Amino acid sequence: MHEFSLVKAVIESVESLAEENGWKRIEKVTLRIGAMRQVVPEIMKFAFAAASRDSRLQGAELDIEPVPIRVCCPRCGRKWGEERMSVLCPFCGSPDAQMEQGMELNIDSIEVEDDDAKKS
Repeated sequence: MHEFSLVKAVIESVESLAEENGWKRIEKVTLRIGAMRQVVPEIMKFAFAAASRDSRLQGAELDIEPVPIRVCCPRCGRKWGEERMSVLCPFCGSPDAQMEQGMELNIDSIEVEDDDAKKS
């Protein structure tokens, strides 16, 4: 269950950004997570809820946008996804295929509480 260590790193990053920007409370964090990270979204959300207790992220929503695998062959220029996963290019047989996406673990967006909205 590497989700807990990933969540800890995300929370530390968001807390750091919140400190720098003077954000008091985080309402939502959206992550883009590549399929090769082998993250189970339900476990990630559970870990986020548990690890964010007693912080400015407590009660925040965690939204996960999956990023599919995409591979490109530099020899023939063809691209494919996980439906054709192989060490070799399924089109020309080249061993030089390069992953273009699928390893991401990015904070895509952070929604913060609007202090002005609370005043009205």
